[in-house]
Amino acid sequence: MNKKNIISSYPSKNIQIETYQEGDTLVTKFYYDTKNAYVKELTKEKDGTKDVKHFNVDGVLSKQEFFVDGKRHGIETRYLVSKAEKTVKSTKTYHEGKLHGECITYNALGGIIKQEFFVHGKREEKES
Repeated sequence: MNKKNIISSYPSKNIQIETYQEGDTLVTKFYYDTKNAYVKELTKEKDGTKDVKHFNVDGVLSKQEFFVDGKRHGIETRYLVSKAEKTVKSTKTYHEGKLHGECITYNALGGIIKQEFFVHGKREEKES
């Protein structure tokens, strides 16, 4: 299936899926035709890791997340889509599907609003 595209459409015509191989990477693109949803979701899978990028109606990257064995793994980054530049809204760190590490929420200027730390899905209280 090298460089061959497989395009599937659903009867409602609201969703279209395109799948193809790029070298040793499987690429899947989901296109949604709705105002309030992500317009495009791009998934690249290589060596068991999925890199999933979500784009809004204007084609601006709004979220990036990673999966290993079907579970979130690594850093999930959300972006403020109203900004022309790539401004980070929040970052969350996952390990085997559970929050594990820092979770930070930022304001529009990049200042930290909230910072939490998780271990195996449970929030750790900060010591004073």
